[in-house]
Amino acid sequence: MGKKGMLGILFFLIMAGMMSLAISGKSRFPLINSGVAMVVLPFEEAANYMGSGLDGIRNYWRALTSLQADNARLQQENQELRSANLKMASIFSENQQLRKLLDYKEEHQSQTVVPAKVIARDFGSLRDSLYINIGKNKGLAREMAVVDGTGLVGVIDEVYDDYARVLLITSSQCRIGAIVLRHDSRAVGITNGKGSTGDDLLMKHIYREADIRVGDIVVTSGYSGYHPANILIGKIVNKRMDNIGLLQEAEVKPSTDIVDVESVLVITSFTPKSKIEGQGGQAK
Repeated sequence: MGKKGMLGILFFLIMAGMMSLAISGKSRFPLINSGVAMVVLPFEEAANYMGSGLDGIRNYWRALTSLQADNARLQQENQELRSANLKMASIFSENQQLRKLLDYKEEHQSQTVVPAKVIARDFGSLRDSLYINIGKNKGLAREMAVVDGTGLVGVIDEVYDDYARVLLITSSQCRIGAIVLRHDSRAVGITNGKGSTGDDLLMKHIYREADIRVGDIVVTSGYSGYHPANILIGKIVNKRMDNIGLLQEAEVKPSTDIVDVESVLVITSFTPKSKIEGQGGQAK
């Protein structure tokens, strides 16, 4: 190796050592430091930029993961609250129905009633019948009246050992003696369901001269002896002459929403209307 080569290697080593010292900050060589800065700083800026970018990406994914977890937790809590609200609404509705049944029992001391739950409906025709969870085991018999807290639901149609079929007042086969409650009318007739043509009842066989009005309240007459008197049936919403033109008939909107009935009372015995009126006459 020649002298120039040796000097070149020596110069390179010296410069490398000085650059190393300059980079490490142990010695200051203004000219070399400036050169080093020009070379090194762009790489450091790029490295810092990439590091910041990677930190941003990591923070983004960390925040996204946390947000997804919070969203899943909130959805779960929302579902639990919705389920709890539905349960509370169901309990409230059931309590309201039971309160109405209790009020009915307290207001009709002359009637002996047995509580029952609706266990099934005749889905072939929702207006026709439903089934309750008591039968002969609770002394039920055909033609006994079935009520809820708002009025007449129907009558017992078939009785089995531990369940019974209730023929609903909205059935065309259910015929109940009815009377207008207004003291200056007292028009009587027979109510039955209109079947598939609607939920309203039809009160028929009303005398031509009878005073009936839209809005009149209709209750059971009690004349048949099968059912107690003064059980609420519904309200007259329309009146007209029958097809022959000799008698009146009226459309009656039932007081009970048959579709929503869940709990009922079966009237197993009662004081007949004639005895109540006789007792009233004696008291006078």
